[in-house]
Amino acid sequence: MRIIAPAEALRAARALLNVSQRDVAEHSGVLQKSLSIIENADDLLADTNLRLVDFYTARGIQFLGEGVIGSEIARCGARWAAPESPSMVAPSIPFHAQNVSVSFKAARAFLNREQRDIAKAAGLTIAAVKGLEAGKKWAESYQKLVAFYEAEGVEFTGWGEPSTRKFYGVGVRWKAERKATAKL
Repeated sequence: MRIIAPAEALRAARALLNVSQRDVAEHSGVLQKSLSIIENADDLLADTNLRLVDFYTARGIQFLGEGVIGSEIARCGARWAAPESPSMVAPSIPFHAQNVSVSFKAARAFLNREQRDIAKAAGLTIAAVKGLEAGKKWAESYQKLVAFYEAEGVEFTGWGEPSTRKFYGVGVRWKAERKATAKL
């Protein structure tokens, strides 16, 4: 039995790939209207949801979640697939590396919010949110945005070597204490 991905995990996966709904629809064989519905509601169109899971996993996205049969999925999310430790990073293994340690764009998609809403709620300007999502690092704004997302229950995933600016497994998931989402 395959498990469908919760709507927020699908939105985060698309944000990690930095593609539009139109791009995903074109390359996954899923209608854009269906994609929009699935990204905004759980437990709908299971076959289409699984087609999207296949699309994202084929491109290096790993869906996260914890659960027991009969219970709800806890700590769902999405991240780039990654080696378990720095010693496992090898040129022959195609893991995706990012030059930022967190994905603010994925966190925003995960919460299904607009940049202006995030800026207002975090006490930042829209320009600061846009800059941070583009990989710019402004220390004070960066810390404010991390604190905002963590207060909303978002946990950032990944590890890396800051001196090389290579980060692996970058993504988002719900914190452990957050209420579970979709059913297994």
